[in-house]
Amino acid sequence: MSHKVVIVGSRSFPIDTVVGTQIVELMRAFPEDTLFLTRGSDGFDRFVMQVAPIIGRHCFAYPASGGADNYLRDIELVKDGDEKALDQGKTVRAYSVVNEALIWVGEND
Repeated sequence: MSHKVVIVGSRSFPIDTVVGTQIVELMRAFPEDTLFLTRGSDGFDRFVMQVAPIIGRHCFAYPASGGADNYLRDIELVKDGDEKALDQGKTVRAYSVVNEALIWVGEND
């Protein structure tokens, strides 16, 4: 794999046809040999896990059993990503759903 990219979202992140299509387009923008790392939880993360093989991408989940285990899992997840953007002063983007569309709401620059 050329890149390991952490891609996670809230369990309650609203994914409909329009938003799902936009998420798929974002994922397709990465090289084909990208490995997406996710938590594997219901909602957004499960969507990513299901879509990745359909669009020819790979995905690996880091499940946890709750409580402190979730925190430790998240630390491991970030550690395993190739780019720790905040530590390296790189851009981190955040998206949200507004009026049933995925929009870019900001970055750390």
